Amino acid sequence: MTAWLTAHYDGWAAAMAGAAVTDWFDWYNMADMNTWAGFGLGGSPWLNDNATNYWRQSPMAYAHQIRTPTLILSNRGDERVTVSQSYKLYHALKDNGVEVQFVVYPIAGHFPGDPVHQRDVRRRWIAWIAEHFDRATATSGR
Repeated sequence: MTAWLTAHYDGWAAAMAGAAVTDWFDWYNMADMNTWAGFGLGGSPWLNDNATNYWRQSPMAYAHQIRTPTLILSNRGDERVTVSQSYKLYHALKDNGVEVQFVVYPIAGHFPGDPVHQRDVRRRWIAWIAEHFDRATATSGR
């Protein structure tokens, strides 16, 4: 939702995308629970012209519109949302001159299960939001 929202509304001071689904077509082809997407997207992308529907519903189709500074966090071994989804978002933002930071944790799973990585995720998230909210407040004169 982060990538979708920032692509459709530019009023955000900062964003954090953690293990974000950015391309439904890739998610269907590489995720461990891929058939779930078919329920909301009209079935397999390989049926008829349904691949077009998958693309229209994917945040990557609108990534060129994102201007919000974005922190991207992902786990290298995430079978639910492969790290390639985060790489796509990172390159789209970087190529379009958007402030972006990308962290890949060398672990499996959709969210870190150990306290060390959990703490690091939360620390980075809070620091990113605090930095950009402070910056937004300073430029707004409040």
